[in-house]
Amino acid sequence: MRERALNIPAQSAITKDNVHVQVSGNLYIQFVNPERAAYGSTNPIYAVKQHAQSCMRAALGELELDQILHARAQMNTIIRETVQEAALAWGMEIRRYEITEVSPDKFITEAMDKQAAAERERRKKVLEAEGDKRSAELQSEGTKIRLRNESEGDLIRVKNQAEAMRVQLILEGEGEATATKAKAEAQAEAISIIAKALNETGGNEAAKIHIAREYITMYGEMGQKSNTMIFSDRPADVNTLLAQAGAILEAGKTKREELLSRE
Repeated sequence: MRERALNIPAQSAITKDNVHVQVSGNLYIQFVNPERAAYGSTNPIYAVKQHAQSCMRAALGELELDQILHARAQMNTIIRETVQEAALAWGMEIRRYEITEVSPDKFITEAMDKQAAAERERRKKVLEAEGDKRSAELQSEGTKIRLRNESEGDLIRVKNQAEAMRVQLILEGEGEATATKAKAEAQAEAISIIAKALNETGGNEAAKIHIAREYITMYGEMGQKSNTMIFSDRPADVNTLLAQAGAILEAGKTKREELLSRE
């Protein structure tokens, strides 16, 4: 025979944790033995529905509310197997049992709603706290990287400046040494030329005249740039000037000979 679906009205029951609930379901049956269906019970449909209701209440009393809400498949199996044992005498087979609705009383429903809202709020705060923590960690890491890069950049800049200063000092020192050497060589060459000229015929007299000329020029500049009065007992005596120049040359010649003798 064809399978039939029977509606099991909502039944009041008390769970293992003393919560009042209303549970409804659907029972799917199929007659497999006409003889037992005809003689096993006066009204087999009524009998199986009543038995399904009592089995449903008994199964609810063995479970807590959370188990009922999250383990419907387990309850469906328990109720179907229990009803099947009695349904054999009525010539029918219980194909399956499906719980359609579980409704706790309004006080439990309000408490569950509050609990769910509190749980959602708690998760929200946890996620926000984790987000703030992660943001602070990333910001701290970014600050640390930025400071490390800045310090490395400052170190490179200082090294480059020190290297540039060192090169500058080296180049300046080399330039000064070259200039001093060139000046000394020029002075040595000038002295050599002067000494050579003095040793030639008439060189000594020419040097005296040059020194006397420089001496007169010096007196003229001193008179123009200073208020100091210079007196000489023989201001126009050229021979005196030449004698003084000769004395200077002799002193210079003596000094040069002393230096040469030391070398």
